[in-house]
Amino acid sequence: MKLLRLSIKEIRKKKFFSILILLVCVIAMQTVLSAITNATSAAYQQKIFESNIGVDMEQVLHLDYQYTEESPEFANVIRQYLDYIKELPGVQAVGQFDATGMYFSELENMDEYRAINGELLKGQKYENYPGISQLLSIDEEMLSFVKGGITEYATTTSGLLPLYVSEIFKDILSEGQILTDERAGDQYEIVGYIPTGAKWVEEDDLIRFPLISLKGWFIAPFTEQSRNDIMTQLSSLHNTYILLSDSADINFLKEQISTYPLQHGFEASAMLLSDEYKVYQSETATFTIRQMILAIFISIMAISSVVAVFTTNALLKKKQYGIWIANGFTLSDIAAEIAIEIFIIIFCSGIFAWGMKWIEFARSTDLFKTVLLTAHIRYTLPICIVLTFILTGIAALIPITKLLKYQPCELIGGDTNDND
Repeated sequence: MKLLRLSIKEIRKKKFFSILILLVCVIAMQTVLSAITNATSAAYQQKIFESNIGVDMEQVLHLDYQYTEESPEFANVIRQYLDYIKELPGVQAVGQFDATGMYFSELENMDEYRAINGELLKGQKYENYPGISQLLSIDEEMLSFVKGGITEYATTTSGLLPLYVSEIFKDILSEGQILTDERAGDQYEIVGYIPTGAKWVEEDDLIRFPLISLKGWFIAPFTEQSRNDIMTQLSSLHNTYILLSDSADINFLKEQISTYPLQHGFEASAMLLSDEYKVYQSETATFTIRQMILAIFISIMAISSVVAVFTTNALLKKKQYGIWIANGFTLSDIAAEIAIEIFIIIFCSGIFAWGMKWIEFARSTDLFKTVLLTAHIRYTLPICIVLTFILTGIAALIPITKLLKYQPCELIGGDTNDND
């Protein structure tokens, strides 16, 4: 405790020097922690994706269209194409999903619904439209694509399309209630609720983008009208998946999937979801390595600065250290004091830099905000603390080694001309 108070006193005595070295360390630590957060967030996102995907990625083909048309007639071409794929040997099912916003006549002007929904939509693309509903249209075959949600559609007593509602609306929307699509006139019957914490994959890129929370969402099958709607079909093209049996000949299926379109005026191919994921892992591995190299380089620069400053400081303070020895301190006490000084400066700079990055992520509207924040708290903070001890040890090594070369009598005499 005495050494800690002494170290704090020494830091306060040379305020300009302490602030200067603190700023150097903060800048360096912020760069290092940014690199660490970026690297760990990629690993965290992969972990979340793997734990939530509900299918064997080796048994799923992702359909990819290279050339299409935007004519109303093309919607029928797509349907015929998907029907053709369904009949191929080894294909269990072909499914799609599409995320969109729509108005239910019964909810658009309901005050209770607008109040809850408006809060959920803040910071999103529909934040200025509290009456709109976020609808996820999913083929039944795709419901188990993500774990923890709904596995099949219930049959409605009315014969209308089944609709699942987020549990957050449970107090204002009851099972059996009928809701009407204001634009198309299709009617849905509420048959259940989407569990709290349920997630779904991002429609633009299910692998590279974070999963989305289904809090405030609705889930329903595609309507028959949407099957013939070119805009709906075009929106679903990128989210078309082919579920395979164990005996499926993947090379044969890929060939058939790419040959048929060439005969009907468009281009498409298929890739195993597992292969897509491996490409992504390779990309993130390269990115992570670059980030860690940057972190190591910046750390070396920061350590070099701290080492140079404290080594020079130790040499200039020989007479002071001699006075301490005359007052009962040992060389070990002085070495500990130097290490504590370095630790306080590096620790404070690390926590300050970590806090600055936390504020930056918390205020961000980035799509990866949740992933970055979680990685920053769960991984970067403990790494920051461990890194503080490592950097302190490295930075203190040279000045302490220099100090221990002196005899107590040399320090007491204040001789700075001895050979080091």
